[in-house]
This record gives sequence, C-alpha cells and structure tokens, in this order.
Amino acid sequence: MTADPAGWRPATAAEAGMAAATDRAGYLAALGTGPLLLPVSAETAAGQAPFAWPTVEHDGTPHVLAFTSPQAIAAGLPGESVRYVTVTLAEVAAAIPDDSWWLAVDPGLPIADRISAGQLRELSPSPDADADVRAGAAAGPADPAGDIAQALRAAVAAEDPDAVMAALLRAEFTVPLPSDAAPDAAARDVADPEFPWWCLPDEAGQPSVPVFTSPALLAEVFDVPPPSVVASSVRLFANWPDPRWQLAVDPGTASTVSLPGAAVRQVSWWLDELRRTATEAVEADQAVEADQAEAVDADPDVPVRMQLVVPHRHLHAYVADGYDRMAGPVHRWHGPGRDTPNRLYARLGLLGPESPFTAADEWVPVVRWEPGPDTPLTWLDERPQQRALAVPDGAELHVLHQDGRDELLARFDRGGRRWLPVEPSPAESSPVETTG
Repeated sequence: MTADPAGWRPATAAEAGMAAATDRAGYLAALGTGPLLLPVSAETAAGQAPFAWPTVEHDGTPHVLAFTSPQAIAAGLPGESVRYVTVTLAEVAAAIPDDSWWLAVDPGLPIADRISAGQLRELSPSPDADADVRAGAAAGPADPAGDIAQALRAAVAAEDPDAVMAALLRAEFTVPLPSDAAPDAAARDVADPEFPWWCLPDEAGQPSVPVFTSPALLAEVFDVPPPSVVASSVRLFANWPDPRWQLAVDPGTASTVSLPGAAVRQVSWWLDELRRTATEAVEADQAVEADQAEAVDADPDVPVRMQLVVPHRHLHAYVADGYDRMAGPVHRWHGPGRDTPNRLYARLGLLGPESPFTAADEWVPVVRWEPGPDTPLTWLDERPQQRALAVPDGAELHVLHQDGRDELLARFDRGGRRWLPVEPSPAESSPVETTG
C-alpha cells in the first residue's frame, strides 16, 4: 500500500471492494469485477496508430500500467492528460505478450498492487480464450466501443428506435468537460452533485449535453479534445441532471442521436424497475432452493473432499484440451446423493442475472479433490472461499445431475497435463436417492 493521494477515494464498486479486501484473494476477486484502463497515445486513441502496451520498468522488469477508473488515473497521474482503452482483466491475461511481464494496477494509490503474468493466467476464468488474441497481442485487446458506434450508426440509418436504444444501453460514454471546469473535475463521478456538466445549445437552440461512444469519436469532433470522464449509460441515465436538457450522443458524426431529457429519466426508471423485479425473482428462487437444502449437511462418514463448480461451457476445455486451471467458490463436498445443481447454486449463491448457471440446469460439472497438507483450514469449514487455483494431481471431474446421479468423467494427470477418462461403474450410472 502507498500513501493516500490527496482527495482520492474509491470511485467504483470494484475499487471499493479492493480497498475493503482483507486478503489478496478478496482484492483480486474485486479487481476482476471492474474494467481496466490502459493508457495509450493520442494517435492510438484516435485510431491513427496501432495499440502498444503501456509499460514501465520496475526493478528491471517490464510492468503493464493499468488503472481501474478515470478517477484513479487523475489521482495516480495528477496534472497529466491521459488517453486510454478499456479492457477486462481476462483480456489482459489472454493477450499479455510476455510471461516475464507484470501488471501494475493503480500505482501510487492505496489500492495499488503488482500481479505477475503467471498469476494473471491463473486468475483468468476462461479457458477458451480466443487463440487469435494471444497470437496477435501486438494489436492489443479488442475495444468494444467501435462495435457500439457501428451498431448505433446502423440503427440510425435504419431508423430503428429499438436498435438505437439497445446500442445506447450497451455504451460506455466519454463525457467531455467544459473549459472552465476545475482542475480536479476529471476525478469526479457523474453521480457527484458537483459534477461539471457541459450543457450548450444545439442548432435548434435546445440545451444539450454532448457525450461520445468512444474517445476516438471525441477526438474526431474536437481539434483539441477537452478533458473527459467515462460513465456507463446506466450510470449516466441514473444521474441525469435536468429533464429539460437533451442527451446528444456522438454529435457531429454519422451516428448522431438526440434523446430528450424526460426520455432519459424514463429509461432510468424502467431500468430500476427491471433490476428490482429481476432481483426479487432471483431472491425468491434462492430462498426456495435454500429451504430445500436446509437439512442437507456434509456427511461426517465420507472422506473429506474439496469441490468447485465449473461453468458448462468450460467442460470441453477440460476433457479435450487438458485445461488445468479453475476459479470460483471452493467448498467442502457434502457426500454422495446429498447435493443437486440447484442445492449447490443456492448454498454458494451462484444464481444471478449474469451467472453462467440457471435454476433450469439439469446437470453441472464439478471438480473434486482430496485436500493436501497445504490446504488452508478455512477451506474445510462450511464457508465457501473464492479462489483461483491450479487443478491438483488426481483431481476428479464429475457431472452432478438433478436426479442425484454423480457421474465420474475423468481424473487429472498433472505430469501429463491431461484428464484421463474413467469408465462409469454400474453404481455411477444409476440414480441415487437424494436426501431431504
């Protein structure tokens, strides 16, 4: 940790989680929930030069410079005008070109940390990362802003309001600041009551707030791009300052869209209602599953085994490609016939709007292994521990079915870095009566 720069405070949920984390695992889990901002040149931001990894030397080792928000950039690099591309931790893990490099997160801030390329590989939960990304790392991680701008341009050309709204809801907006904004304005969030909104009349005299779907489009419109902040569309809509002001998206470009302030407020209200309804539905489903799982505890007569639930889409990478990493809540196995996918989801809190699991799943893969001498004692209690780790030698890959069947598929051979298939026994191929 470093000294707290004057005025710095967490600006995002990810930064708040990083600051509040009591151990490294919690810090890394919080870091993975938010975006990473990689500084680039003005030419790269404007699409006039290829991406180059922003590296600095530390103890003779290259470190990729990354920040977790525009506010973190303003606090960590005070007085500097910084352009950046927005990526995810998984994209950096998949595309970082050299295993000897490290990632330097928010240098100079209390939440600063350094992560090796090897640790990044372990943290990345996606075994099926696009091989083209690894091979073409010099081109840099993909920038979704270009896709959104194209979708918005196509929706405007087709005069399709539903497609326009769909593109806007996916957007992360670059919000320019007025020339008379205070020097610390770039460190403010749009939710800040003192945020300096730049409102100016459009051609019809209507007060408008200009925003852009990428820094490159902002640079196309302004000869000297003004300072700016980045905000998701949802956050921008939720904090719209005045219903009399209209939202002007990408003004001066082929994808220009204007939205009345009252409509912006209406969209924000609709999103709040949708989020509330979805949350209530998920909580109700989890409550039902928790009631069904209340009486199911670990069987004291079975050997102690650790277990981790695997997203369905990763199963092929394990079986066919010998994938040897896993990430998620590590927990103790309850014993044969004592769990179903839904009971696991309820106990581990795995259901939610962005979860790869659903209550309708008929089966789910799990990795199960015997704890070793280095296994933390906290893993052996009933509290799941969020971890990213290598698959241990001898670990077993099972498929757990809703009817209680526990199907052993393969065992991991670390020496050969492969999963060895296991023929099912008669007991494994027949249903097992579940408890409760």
